[in-house]
Amino acid sequence: MKIFNKITIVTALTVAIVIGFGGPNVALAATAPDLGSIGSYGVTSHTFTNTTVGSTVNGDVCYTTGPATTPTITGATVSPCDPARETEQINALSVLNTQACTSIGTNVVLSGTYTPGCYESSGTMNITLGTTVTLNGAGVYIFKAGGALTTGANVNIVLTGGASASDVFWAPVGATTLGANNAFVGNIFRGTAAGLSITLGNASTLLGRLIAFGSTVTIDANTITIPTTLRVEKTVVNSTGTAVPSDFTLYVKSGGVDVAGSPAVGTSTPGTSYTLTAGTYVVSEDATSSYTSIFSGDCDENGSITLSLGDDKICTIINTDIALPAPVTPTPSVSKGGGYWNAPLPLINVTKIPKPLALPSGSGLVTYTYTATNVGKVPMRGVWVKDNLCNPVTYVSGDINKDSMLDLSESWVYSCTKTVSKTETNMATAHGQANGWDGYDTANATVVVGKSIIPPLIHVLKTPNIFVLPAGGGEVVYNYVVTNPGTAPLSNVSITDDKCTGLPGRVKGHPGDLNKNNLLESNESWSFTCKTNITTTTTNISTAVGYANGMIAIDISPATVAVAAPGLPNTGFGPDTMLSITNIVSMIIIAVLSFLLGQKTQKR
Repeated sequence: MKIFNKITIVTALTVAIVIGFGGPNVALAATAPDLGSIGSYGVTSHTFTNTTVGSTVNGDVCYTTGPATTPTITGATVSPCDPARETEQINALSVLNTQACTSIGTNVVLSGTYTPGCYESSGTMNITLGTTVTLNGAGVYIFKAGGALTTGANVNIVLTGGASASDVFWAPVGATTLGANNAFVGNIFRGTAAGLSITLGNASTLLGRLIAFGSTVTIDANTITIPTTLRVEKTVVNSTGTAVPSDFTLYVKSGGVDVAGSPAVGTSTPGTSYTLTAGTYVVSEDATSSYTSIFSGDCDENGSITLSLGDDKICTIINTDIALPAPVTPTPSVSKGGGYWNAPLPLINVTKIPKPLALPSGSGLVTYTYTATNVGKVPMRGVWVKDNLCNPVTYVSGDINKDSMLDLSESWVYSCTKTVSKTETNMATAHGQANGWDGYDTANATVVVGKSIIPPLIHVLKTPNIFVLPAGGGEVVYNYVVTNPGTAPLSNVSITDDKCTGLPGRVKGHPGDLNKNNLLESNESWSFTCKTNITTTTTNISTAVGYANGMIAIDISPATVAVAAPGLPNTGFGPDTMLSITNIVSMIIIAVLSFLLGQKTQKR
């Protein structure tokens, strides 16, 4: 069970004080607020002023008092603004204003390059005539001014290195006044005092939002466009592999042509951000033979995603290594027909459940319960469960007949307890052996520390209808059961298999969805089948994925079906029997020859 944090808008912690050298400015980490429905609005205001032609708002607009000259508005016009927009504005400002930020001075002038983080001044914040400010890197940018926010003419805000306009926030205490011909970026909030306004200079553009419920927004031949953002995240699941996200090259294309910034190396949360126009895009990557690949998040199973104006969506590519521990090569145990038949192969399955799943108050004891089950056709010996971050894992119960064999009717329970002091994901591995083969399965679980977030769990059980095929191979039917051993309902559930097509990928409307909400609940089991033909011994891996509470859960399940090696023609005897007959015939021939020679000697 593989689980990974998917909270996408928290930057890595970078701690430094802004100084006057030529390098990039860095600050304390920042967290983006949830804008709610206000995110679809280019302008939110009480009084919306526009006296000249030529203004366009690509997004929704709301106001109580409208403009003398109505601009072109591509979205909805709402008058007056719904009071819910005020609540969303207050909540978002609260998130911004309560964050710890790096102080950059009193009355400051912004210039140069800034990395993700939260920056604040105790006084005004200005950008002077003709200055370019660069925001470099994926993450959240917050600029909080203790006074007014002002820019001169011809100011440019440039996004590089994966920075996204959706993640830029300006929160001055005073009014905001942008000069003429600016190319500005970000979400601008009105000041905190009543009546403070936001004003855009002539012919300036804004890739962002003007959020001023209860106040005045003034525009002048401006173009305001709410950002449309695609975030591409790479998740790598390793059992025995060593690849990291940056080992993969990812592409975002429209009509077969790379968008700006594509291709790019893979990055984990928050991923690589692309500011795009509304439309359909396809995410892809360079394939690798040692990893399976599935798409998840907001894109479909083929990596296609459609963006509407103002969307902020995520496409996740999950790669799972397919290198399993090498099994011992079995010795053919029975001969039959035109080839050797191998004895049944072992198949073990393990689940892992931590209790508790979250420690909101901080460090504490967590008990992991592991259940190893024999889902194959043959008893297993040498059974063990190990955990990479918790030891010792001790056997609790399950060996009903006390024979130290994990029988077909048994599930063995193991346990391990440890102190968890920070959010972590650990992996358990279960092992069993039968007929010279080793069977393995893995299960991961995450415990969240310091937050009231319940991480999701998902489990997939895969069993083939046959474990050994005769020489030449044949049809195999794989059966899959996907369950939720956790407490959080799972959305966007998907099931795939790297060597069997026909599974649905993203699951919608499953018969096992008892309440028809497209959520995998803890009391539900979703079953699937997939048929394929194999000609050689084959190990394939199924992957189940689900989401809950901003996190992703993944479980993989391997299974091996052996194909017998070609043997001697069918004579009615096995090779061992044929060897015995040959020996007997040889001895008879020798005896006859000896007898005949003896007779000739006597005649002489």
